[in-house]
Parts: sequence; structure tokens; C-alpha cells
Amino acid sequence: MSLRFGLFTVFALFILGILVGAGFIMFIARYSPATTQLPFLSEQQSPPPASCPQVTPIFSPNGEDEVISLISSASSTLDLEVYAFSYELLADELIKAKERGIAVRVLLEPSLSGNNPNLATAETLRDGGVEVRWADPSRTNHAKFLIIDGRRVLVGSHNWSWHAMNTNREASLLVEDSATVREFEDAFEKDWMAAYS
Repeated sequence: MSLRFGLFTVFALFILGILVGAGFIMFIARYSPATTQLPFLSEQQSPPPASCPQVTPIFSPNGEDEVISLISSASSTLDLEVYAFSYELLADELIKAKERGIAVRVLLEPSLSGNNPNLATAETLRDGGVEVRWADPSRTNHAKFLIIDGRRVLVGSHNWSWHAMNTNREASLLVEDSATVREFEDAFEKDWMAAYS
């Protein structure tokens, strides 16, 4: 008899545990912080919702117009760090931005193999009043990003060449998120300070 009573007690406690657990889950589901405060947490504030960065993909072929639009949208600053820059149209757009009063800085890789297109681009940009520096030669600078007004950053695989904008499959992201942009600004400033004219 005591063995039966023991098994019955264990079984009853098991069922009671399931019921209590299910009731707790239903309670939590009903009073989840997403809908309302739990009664026993009513004195606490809900944490503010985390901001979601706005991310827009930009693909090539046919990415040129979007990059030109970003340059044209600048109201104060453009900071470009890019591995290869040979597309004269984009150089002209940066010069136009400079002529509109935008502070434009360009950081280029100095040691591309073969005929370095960055040399001619640097000369064109400098002639147009754009600040240009060469990346620290102690390491390859393969970065490709543009910071617009300290509020947005375009980062990805796009070099600034005609092929990258018009025929290659390239993929970049335009990110609007203050924390992310700040990281890129910090990286740009470090690289700019280590660069040479």
C-alpha cells in the first residue's frame, strides 16, 4: 500500500508541476513587457527600445546613380576611404561637392600594382580643391567606405571605378546608425592621421 501511495504522490506532484508551469507560462505571455508591465514589476520602467539601424543595399551593375545621389545629398562633409579610384565622373562629383562648400577628404591606397589609377585621380581631386592623402604604406588599405555628413556610411565591395559601378557584381550597404557611423569616423580619423600627402 505504501508503494502505491508513493507512486500516486509522485504522479500527482508531477501533474501539479506541469499545471503550475503551464499557468506561469500563460501568465507571462499575458503580461509580457511587449504588451504591458508585469504586476510585480509595475514600478520599473521598460527599457527604451533599441534603435534599429536603417540599412539599404546598393548593388552594381547600375550602382553609379545611387553613389552620385549620396555625394549630392551631402550638406557638410564627405570622407572617402577607398582602395582603387579611377572613375573620373565620381571624381568630378566630389569636386562639385567641394565647390558647394562641402568639406571633402579622400584617402587612397598608394601601392596598387601596375599602373596605379589613384595617382591621376589624386591629381584631379587636388586640382579641384579636394584634400587627398595616401594611406599608411606599412599595410594595404583595402577599405571601401564613404561617410556622408557624419550620419550615414556607405560600405562594401565597391571600388570607385567605372567597372565597379557599371559592370561588376558589387554589393555595398548604406547604413544610417549613429553608433555604426561613429565607428567608421574613428577608423577614418586614425587612418587620416597616419596618412601622408
